[in-house]
Amino acid sequence: MRRNERLAVWLHGRRIAWLTGTSLRPRLEYLPDLVAEYGAGAALLSLSLPLQSKAINGPAVLNFFDGLLPEGQVRAHLADLHGVASTDIKALLAAVGADCAGAVQVLPDGVDPEEGGELLPMTEQEVVAAVESLPTWDLPEDFAITTSLGGVQSKVLLSSSLSPGDSGWYWPARGAASTHIIKPDPLDSPIPDLLAAEHWALELARAAGLRAARTRMETFGTRDALVVERYDRTEDHKRIHQEDFTQALGIASAAKYDQSTAAPSRLAQVAAIASPRSRNAAAFKSELLKAVAFNVLIGNGDAHSKNYSVLIRETGEVQLAPLYDVAPTLLLHARSSNAGHSVAGQARLNYITLDHLVREAGSWGMDVDEARSGVTGLLVAAAGAHTSVPERLAHLPALVAARAEDLIAGSTARRQL
Repeated sequence: MRRNERLAVWLHGRRIAWLTGTSLRPRLEYLPDLVAEYGAGAALLSLSLPLQSKAINGPAVLNFFDGLLPEGQVRAHLADLHGVASTDIKALLAAVGADCAGAVQVLPDGVDPEEGGELLPMTEQEVVAAVESLPTWDLPEDFAITTSLGGVQSKVLLSSSLSPGDSGWYWPARGAASTHIIKPDPLDSPIPDLLAAEHWALELARAAGLRAARTRMETFGTRDALVVERYDRTEDHKRIHQEDFTQALGIASAAKYDQSTAAPSRLAQVAAIASPRSRNAAAFKSELLKAVAFNVLIGNGDAHSKNYSVLIRETGEVQLAPLYDVAPTLLLHARSSNAGHSVAGQARLNYITLDHLVREAGSWGMDVDEARSGVTGLLVAAAGAHTSVPERLAHLPALVAARAEDLIAGSTARRQL
C-alpha cells in the first residue's frame, strides 16, 4: 500500500474513523456523525482515544493499533508472508486487520467488512498441518491469513460452525470472525507443560469464583495444544469489543511489564480511567484486585499489561475482561519471578504479601478492610477448590494451597519447586 494511504476503522460493523498518516506517525480521525451521536469524550474504541472532533496524533494512536498485531517472531513471520516490513503497522493491518481482538476491524478504503467474509471448511488433515507447522504456516493456497491477535505465542485462529451438531473447524476468511485460539506447546519454551498448566489455572480461577476464559487440551498430530474459546465472541459469532491494559493506557506493547515502583501504579491508573465508566466502580475494582491476587497466588510471572483487558460495550460501558493467559510459571520455572505489575511498590512475586495487595487496593480508593476480606476470601476459595490436574502437574494444587496459607498468615508466598 502507498505510504500515506488511509485505512478505514470499523467497530461493530460500522465505520467510525480513518487511520491516516504514516505507520510511524499515524493519525486517527473520528467521523463527525459518531462524535455528534455519542458526544466528545466517549470511549468506544479505546479508553486512551476518547471521541473528539479533531484528528488525534501521538503515541496513543500508534500504540493502540500496533497492539492489535502480534509481537516478536510471530509478527516477523506474518510480515514475511505478506511481503511488508514488520514495522509497517498500516501495511500489516491492511493485510490482516479484517479480524482483530475485540470488535475493531481495520480495512483498506473501499472494503466493506460485511462483504465477502465467509467460513471455509477445513479437513482434519488441514487443521493438523496448520497447528503442527507453527510458528510458520502450512495452509492451503486459498486460505489467506486475514486475522490478527496480539502476543508472542504462535497460534492458529479458527472458527466453529454456526450449525448445531457440526463439530468441524472452519477457516475465517476475508473478515469472518474467528471464535477459537489454538496454541500448541512452544517448541523452545524453558517451561515444561506450560499450556496444560494454563488450562488447570483457568479451571482453578473459575472454581474460586473468578471469570476466566474457557479452554480445553487437544492433540493435533504430534503436538498438544490449548484450545481457547474467545471471550470476545458470542455463540452466534458476533464480536464484543475489548482492549488490553497497554492500549487502554496508551502505552507501547514493549512496555507491557510494569517496572516502575512510583505512584500511582499502573494498576491504579487503569482503575482510575476504567472504573468510572463501569456499571459499578466498586465492583470493577474488587474484581481487578482479585484477579491480581490470583496471579500472585499461583505465581504467574507473565501477568503483564497485555494479559489483562477490559470489555467496552457499544454504549461505552466498561467491564473487566475474563482472565486469560494465566499460568503458574514461577511454580514450573523458578526464574519466572516478575509479577508483571507493581503492587504497592513491589514487582517481584516472591516479595508480595497480603498487605501489599491491600495497600495497592487502598491507592485505588477501595476500603482496605473490604479489600483484605475480598482477597482472603479468594485465597480460601482457591486453596479449597477441587480441579482435575494431569499427573505430571499433580503437585500444583497442594503447592497453591500452601501459598494461600502463607499469604493469609501475612507472609510472602515463597513456596515453589
